[in-house]
Amino acid sequence: MNVMHPPFVHFVVALPFVAFFSQFTYMVTKDKAYSKAAIRIIGFALLVSFFAVISGLNDAEKIVTGHSIIQEGMNALGNHKLFGFTVVAILLLTTVVKWFAISKNSAVLENVSMVLIVIALMTSLYQGRSGGSIVYQYSGGIEGKVVMQRVSEQQK
Repeated sequence: MNVMHPPFVHFVVALPFVAFFSQFTYMVTKDKAYSKAAIRIIGFALLVSFFAVISGLNDAEKIVTGHSIIQEGMNALGNHKLFGFTVVAILLLTTVVKWFAISKNSAVLENVSMVLIVIALMTSLYQGRSGGSIVYQYSGGIEGKVVMQRVSEQQK
């Protein structure tokens, strides 16, 4: 099964970490270059998250139509899909607030940005864990014969 979702989601998980360190460095040094780097990084995470959602929807369709998932994983797949949109919304909000913080030169909005970056980081980590469980616990995206072998092993 050819899946496109995993390469994109790794960026969505990793980039908020980098934005966090950039924003933290800004808050310690007050060097605007770090603040500007943080918005570029979180903005790139937002852009990649759109590709992650599109590829995720496409890959989920392949998984569901090919029955390449253990039945209990269907609920997890639905929750993962819904929470994926939540991650995109949080990244969008974070990017907008961060942009206003830089535009208005607002220390308060910079602090709010830091909180939002942490929230984006935590939600993307949770979402990554959820996606991992779909693959490793429920066999989502794994070839059908492997899934059938796992189902027979579970029934023993």
